[in-house]
Amino acid sequence: MKSELKIISVEEIILDKENPRLAFAKIEKEVKAWTDKSMSEEIKETYVFNNLLNSIQEYGVMDPIWVQDLGNGKYTVIEGNMRVTVLKELITNNTNPPPGIDYNTVKAHVVSKETEKKDIDAQKAVLQTGKNPWGPFNEAAHIYDLFWKHKSTIDEIAVMLGRSVTSISHEIDNFKIYKEFIEFSRNNDLPIDPNKYSFVSDASNTIRTKFFQSKQSRKEYFKLITPNEEGITRIPSVSNRGGLKVFSKFVSDEKTLQYFLKNSTVTVDDAFEYFQEKSLPRKKAWVKKIPSLVKSMHKLNKFEREELLENSTTRIELRKLQDEVRKFFN
Repeated sequence: MKSELKIISVEEIILDKENPRLAFAKIEKEVKAWTDKSMSEEIKETYVFNNLLNSIQEYGVMDPIWVQDLGNGKYTVIEGNMRVTVLKELITNNTNPPPGIDYNTVKAHVVSKETEKKDIDAQKAVLQTGKNPWGPFNEAAHIYDLFWKHKSTIDEIAVMLGRSVTSISHEIDNFKIYKEFIEFSRNNDLPIDPNKYSFVSDASNTIRTKFFQSKQSRKEYFKLITPNEEGITRIPSVSNRGGLKVFSKFVSDEKTLQYFLKNSTVTVDDAFEYFQEKSLPRKKAWVKKIPSLVKSMHKLNKFEREELLENSTTRIELRKLQDEVRKFFN
């Protein structure tokens, strides 16, 4: 994106009201539109704000921000909301800067007011590389907006962000499902938690096939990842133990799944143990093949055995078989 590097006044800078980093906060607090004041207060509540304030107070802003010239002596932030908020806070508090540091001005890459909104939003994502992460939810929300609001194609977004077409397509689908989950949470007076996004983004193909194909099945899934009437969350985490990853191991087995769904006291780990016990006879089916194998091997004459051993692959597999059989008798 074409820009011009300038020194501009901090007082003339307006915060970016569509900052992707605060996408979840906007949904959570049901904010229709940020004001400079409300957005500033939201930014000040983030855990990195004070660290950045201390750094800028001592060293100033090291990296130029990005802004768009509004053509009326004002600029709106493209990238650098937090740095601008820090500078405004230092100015408001009449903080004296160290020698060589000026809080009232900042170096900025300025793009023209004619730059299209679509290109601005794409640049936000590009500039995010190497910065403090937006978080999975906010990144997905930004991709979703690029696709639905700005009509960028999946291929275009993939090129913009240096990601695969498949990953971009998944993000769009995932965020669409999560928007349903937000609606479900509000209708059931449940807190909206951005961490729950991982229950969508990390869901295995077996879970997607079973639960993501219809609105009703998605609703059933949402019930499993939120507290029920007893206050129990059936799938409490995405982690391997007792969570989504273990759930995915038995979700395709209808008998085990129904055992889990119909018994509210059964945990994910309980259901998985039930699944393993039920599957054990199938896992031992190879035992029935031993007599046939022994009989076939017994029929081999000396020359046939030597011929088999001349084949390196067969020889290796026979050695493996020999080692495994020995383990039963040691």
